[in-house]
Amino acid sequence: MMWVSMRGDAALPVEMDRCVRDDGGCVAPTALDAGVCVEARGRLGRRCVPSLAVIGAMKSGTTNIMLYLQNHPQLRTSEDMIGWPQESRYFSAAHDPEAAGRNWRFYLRKYPPATDGVLTFDKSPNYLLNPKIPSVLASLMPSLKLLVCLRNPTARAYSHLQHECRNGRVRQAEGAVFRSMSNDESSERLSFPCAPEAFDRLVNAQLAAKKDMDRCAWARGSGSGDSNVLPRGFYDCQLAPWFDRFPRSQLLALVFEDFVSSREETLEADARVERIACLHPVDNPR
Repeated sequence: MMWVSMRGDAALPVEMDRCVRDDGGCVAPTALDAGVCVEARGRLGRRCVPSLAVIGAMKSGTTNIMLYLQNHPQLRTSEDMIGWPQESRYFSAAHDPEAAGRNWRFYLRKYPPATDGVLTFDKSPNYLLNPKIPSVLASLMPSLKLLVCLRNPTARAYSHLQHECRNGRVRQAEGAVFRSMSNDESSERLSFPCAPEAFDRLVNAQLAAKKDMDRCAWARGSGSGDSNVLPRGFYDCQLAPWFDRFPRSQLLALVFEDFVSSREETLEADARVERIACLHPVDNPR
């Protein structure tokens, strides 16, 4: 078996020593890293630790990036029961990301069986704002490459509001607009699409409610990340824990407004992703 290594600046063939056997369930997490494949008996078979993670931000083009990466012949991501690519969310959905890291075999089951020359990647936009996740991923996959998509915070927040509105999670009461999953009769659910005035009221309500709170504490919520609309645009607060645990050379930041501005910019963004992930370039017609 051979596949492409994520280490170094070029795509290099790696021999079978990057695959570890786990027949007795005795592989320690310290034996893992980005791109390492684990082979076990039974249904697990041979699965590979992701080599790349798309960590956010929500409503900043991460789905477009996922579909591009999934179409690259050297990459596959987590899949649903019929093989359609879907977000992993393994660590962000866990109540305790550290415990989820210790149960890494369940994480690998989210990915398709290993194929020669094909790597896996994790796309989970909620990773970015959870300060517990960087240390877990750095422990399991120290050479993991990170991709973050950033967007004008105001435009991102407005898109996020419409996302919540489409899913019935925006309500109003006494002139204030807020995100809520309850069906409290004291408030009214807003129909999709939410009017621009609703965005203004939501921003004013959130700023008033959090005026005495530290901005980064707001962005990180209770430790698992705040699901409200505004703080997901506090990128400096969210990126700091990632820079504490990963070298900056392992993180690529794309700006949404740049890579959607023209086909040339989109292709350049694709090429930058290929370079950091050490993938063979794919020719795209211009």
